[in-house]
Amino acid sequence: MKLGLAESYKLLVDVPETAVQGQLDWVEVARRYEQWRLSGVPKLSTYDRNERPHINNAVKLLSLPKRAPHDGRSLMTSYALKFFGNCPAGGVGRKRHLLSITRFLNFAVKRCGAAQQWLPPDKEDIDELKGERELVVKQTVPLMPEQLHSLLVSLDSKPEVRLAVALVGLYGLRPSELKTLSFDNGDLFVAPTKRNKATAKTPRKPRLTLPLDLVEMPGEGARCVELWRSGLVTLPAAIVNAKDFKGAGNGFATCLARHDYWNSLKASTKGLVPYSLRHGYAWRGSRYYDRPVPLRDLASLMGHDPKTHHKHYGSFTTDNYKKESVSRAVGTMSGMKVESWD
Repeated sequence: MKLGLAESYKLLVDVPETAVQGQLDWVEVARRYEQWRLSGVPKLSTYDRNERPHINNAVKLLSLPKRAPHDGRSLMTSYALKFFGNCPAGGVGRKRHLLSITRFLNFAVKRCGAAQQWLPPDKEDIDELKGERELVVKQTVPLMPEQLHSLLVSLDSKPEVRLAVALVGLYGLRPSELKTLSFDNGDLFVAPTKRNKATAKTPRKPRLTLPLDLVEMPGEGARCVELWRSGLVTLPAAIVNAKDFKGAGNGFATCLARHDYWNSLKASTKGLVPYSLRHGYAWRGSRYYDRPVPLRDLASLMGHDPKTHHKHYGSFTTDNYKKESVSRAVGTMSGMKVESWD
């Protein structure tokens, strides 16, 4: 429905008031808002579905005989408390509700003469009402030390793939970081492959990586680095020739997927993925050795902060691991004599 000049002019200059002078007639504002919206893009069916319920809810709140909202901020706050019970934080539902009310309040002030106090609150306040979606972090199963050992042994006939698996597993690399290896003064370094707004502005330097060797293979990490550095063994072509970091990671996954023993490990260990090699490094650092690697050092070696480490790498456990931890912690008490307090 298109509005003519006369109707549009009336909307702009005629302030809708109730029988009580000075009080805005929100029912009339809602009627005019509908006219204005339908003169634009939305169809009536779209408006009925996506906006009318929100505007009706707002008008109900504004028409309360007691404790009705007195400005834009209080309307939006009351609206959220009343109608967001079934809308997850950060979800599309809340965004649609708040967008409708924002439009409605702007229309009331700019086209119906409502006082400035009815303008919607600023973006920061609206974002607070939207909330942040709580993402469920899917826990990746780590590749256990005995599994890594048997996997490396099974790859003896495939030296290139074995080298890639050993470097990722023993050094805790992201598979994509195999494309950024460098060697300096006896140590292995990798350049960052993850990109975000922060790292784009302040690029990070290559990070030091150190191996967490297996008991059955002492010194294996350094040996593999020497094989790579000397050129005696090269990384798989699928990784070396990848066009980008994502392609290198995919190439690594493909190499594993073509190996029968890896597939047998996947069949027997629910949730095992190529990234499990990196998670296995984090597990060994905290549980495998007599003295765990301090969290800040372990996180830094893996290229993230302690908070990220706790969230994604440090929370995996099982009932058996919990029992082992408690047993180890209190085991020395087993032979102690309990003295009476009397």
